[in-house]
Parts: sequence; structure tokens; C-alpha cells
Amino acid sequence: MRITIEENAALEEEEVIIKCREADEKILKMIHSIKNNFEVFIGYAGDHIHRIHPKEIYYIEAVDNKVFFYCKEKVYESKQKLYELEAFSQGMTFLRISKSVILNLTKIKYISPAFGGRFEASLDNGETQIISRQYVPDLKRKLHL
Repeated sequence: MRITIEENAALEEEEVIIKCREADEKILKMIHSIKNNFEVFIGYAGDHIHRIHPKEIYYIEAVDNKVFFYCKEKVYESKQKLYELEAFSQGMTFLRISKSVILNLTKIKYISPAFGGRFEASLDNGETQIISRQYVPDLKRKLHL
């Protein structure tokens, strides 16, 4: 693999161009990694607005018409709807696991089968999340199970 970097002070924003014979799994992982390092979520805590890096988020949950980012030590509110955040997080390490939750797959410690075709994900922070039966095939595909 050959890597070329061209610096151009006249550019308005960074641009990454990947030239390949085929966009295989290796290339897609590289794209996800690059995207995860540049994209941030915006969260609100009190009067403060925070830039939240995707790797800080354990899961995103909609509760009573409000959406929250759950991080290791803090919870932030989002002004966006869950479906908007799902679209924004496409290509990242996030996956919709129920009608109200989007999970960061990198925060999963282990997964175990649960009652009724569902799965239970135990997270690094000790919490558990139920993966609805409807989303189990997506989870299996994303985790290559």
C-alpha cells in the first residue's frame, strides 16, 4: 500500500481520497476509523455545549421525547432526534439495537442470548442493554458472527 499526503493551505477543509481496486473490508474499516476521528456529536449539559467524540459514547437513548448520550461519567442531552443521530452515525461503530437505543459496538464487553430471541450486551461500564430480536441479524452481521 502506498500512502501520499499533499498539504495545501488553500483548502477549506480536509479531504481524504482513497484509491483502490475494490472497497474490501480492510478499506471500509480504514474509512470508519478516519471518520470516527473527525466526526463529533454535540451534547448539552446545563448551560454548556460539549463536543463529544464517538469513542466516548456508550449508547444513545431516547427517553420521553428527549435524546441522551451516555458516556462513562456523564450524560448529555442532544437536540437531535434519534433517527437523525442514527443517520449521522452511519459508517461508525454504532448500531440501532431497539426502537429507543443506538449502541456503540466498541463498548461491548460480551454478548449473551436472552429470552425470546433477544440478546443482552454487557458493556465495559457494567451496564447491560437488550438487543431487540428485530436488530439481532444486524448485530450478527456487523460483528461477523
